[in-house]
Amino acid sequence: MNPRTLRLIEDVATLLLLAGIGCAFGWRLLKKSNDPTRLLVKWIITAVLVGWTIWVLPSFPQQYWPLVVLIPAVVVAVMWAPHVGSMVAGSITNAIDGGDTEIEPQPFYSIAETKRRNGHPREAIAAIREQLEKFPGDFRGTMLLASILVEDMNDLPGAQLTLERWMEDAAATPHGKASALTAIADWQLQFAQDPEAAGLALQRIINELPNTPAAHQAAQRLAHLPTMEHLVAARSGAPTVIKPGIKDAGLRKDYTAPVPATPDPDTLAAEYVRQLEMHPSDTATREKLAVLYADQFQRLDLAVDQLEQLIGLPNETPKHIAQWLNLMADLQIRVGKDLAGAEATLRRILERFSAPGIVEPTQARLAALGGEMKAGRQTTLKTLGHYERNLGLKR
Repeated sequence: MNPRTLRLIEDVATLLLLAGIGCAFGWRLLKKSNDPTRLLVKWIITAVLVGWTIWVLPSFPQQYWPLVVLIPAVVVAVMWAPHVGSMVAGSITNAIDGGDTEIEPQPFYSIAETKRRNGHPREAIAAIREQLEKFPGDFRGTMLLASILVEDMNDLPGAQLTLERWMEDAAATPHGKASALTAIADWQLQFAQDPEAAGLALQRIINELPNTPAAHQAAQRLAHLPTMEHLVAARSGAPTVIKPGIKDAGLRKDYTAPVPATPDPDTLAAEYVRQLEMHPSDTATREKLAVLYADQFQRLDLAVDQLEQLIGLPNETPKHIAQWLNLMADLQIRVGKDLAGAEATLRRILERFSAPGIVEPTQARLAALGGEMKAGRQTTLKTLGHYERNLGLKR
């Protein structure tokens, strides 16, 4: 390439770079300026001086160029020195005081929390309401107010009304609604000893937030709500009676340790089926039923069907799905003696998930699956009871 052309390209690139730096510098100053018009005039004067200097410079001998450039350079320096100095100083002060960025106002409840800890709930409530007047609809403050009402003032109706009013607000989020209804359910159980009211709160989560993780969790909890009898017994604190053991049992040659009574498989299966008819999303019971079908009745097909229903549940976590697929592989090895089927089940985990905490243990188990197969034991076959005709649990 011609040296003159190369030099021209370098000069143009340098000018573009300087122009870009100048534009960025000017734009930053313009955004921060209190007088944009005056700043724009300075830019126009600067552009005129630079253009005039470039235009007249070739008319002077090269030895006079510094003198020609000096006057406009001094003028430009005097004009822009305050701005440059402000930027340099601002970088230092910003590191110390955080700069001039406007901080978004937020409610603070430290005073209310301190008053609550010191045993002054009414003063804490007043402090919270003062913040809520400034920030209406703030969920954290609303929850704090409700918790003080129920936990410190023994006012469950007032706490529930506070949350109900917040949920009626158009700005209420689904996550906030789920948290509020869950808190109401907790308080109904803890303070009112009312499982029915707690169940209504959980059912609202299912109805108002369908097909969400919150609804799934509410369904699990609804399936295992304690009865009124359990709550009363737990609250009464009745002592547990322990039967005295056999004296000198360790010294007796004819002593045989008592074997705990094993629940009847038919009774257990019927109980699990009834529970699932009332609460089809009860994952814990469905998992128990699957294991019971496989281990006690040698019905791997029914066990796999129950586990597939669990795996197909919406909004389930990868951890739980991987757990159920691993359980399916367990049963295929232990009951079905099906190495190929267990390998295919574990590969479903690898195809579906990529998290190291799930993939790595699955890969390790796949490598050792043959050893599991050799260690498997055949269990005694039992016959299914009359409830088998009711196994058409809805998918």
